[in-house]
Amino acid sequence: MISYIKSELYRLFHSKGSYLFLLICSALLISANVVLAVIGRTEENFPYDNTGFSLSLFYSDLPLVFILCITVASIVFGNEHTNHTMKNSISYGISRGNIYFGKLLVEIVYAIFAFLIIAGLFIGSSYLLLENSHSKDFELLLKASFVALPLLLCALATTNCFLFIIEGTGGALTVIIGVLMAFPLISNFLGMKFELFQKIGKILPWNLVNSISIDFESYKMILPWEGDAGYYNYWIFGIAQMALFILIGYVVFRKKEIK
Repeated sequence: MISYIKSELYRLFHSKGSYLFLLICSALLISANVVLAVIGRTEENFPYDNTGFSLSLFYSDLPLVFILCITVASIVFGNEHTNHTMKNSISYGISRGNIYFGKLLVEIVYAIFAFLIIAGLFIGSSYLLLENSHSKDFELLLKASFVALPLLLCALATTNCFLFIIEGTGGALTVIIGVLMAFPLISNFLGMKFELFQKIGKILPWNLVNSISIDFESYKMILPWEGDAGYYNYWIFGIAQMALFILIGYVVFRKKEIK
């Protein structure tokens, strides 16, 4: 598996798409700080040209990061089915387990790498261009990222699962969006009438990441569960559902005919 992971990392970091993704995301976030800085210097008493407001934009947009995890997994997976490279890998003697789990590990490595690069550039530009508000926003950003991490990993694992078992990229992405985003929204709607769907909807990753909120008066993170239980439950439900989709994907892929 190590050899396969090395080859995938080599292919990934020699692909223009992986760097283009980093460039676009970083440029968009940095441009937000540039806009705040420019407005702050041209308008008196502009209240938002500070690091506190800038960093709050980042950890308030964790649902967007969740969606970007789908993009990250798609970039790493590439056009395996279209180019028939997966069939060739199996023909060369690489086991299906090594391919499946190797891809997932590379997706996780690239996702963490991308997050650190993009977040680092954004935070750096915030402190470079904007007034330092000396608030606890950086600490909140770290806490929110820690709480959301298992949910983001679950999004990667779910995307990896369906990219492997559904050959068409369009069809796979449709199912992925349906499972990760549409089903939670439907559960929320049905939960208004049926208690079962209310309980199911409460623990789904998309709903959990959208439930992270901040009390800006006390600078505390608000989760559906109070105290340390909030942190534990986010990790328990996130890792459990991640493991479920990893298992489903591997079991189906192991028996699937590769064309």
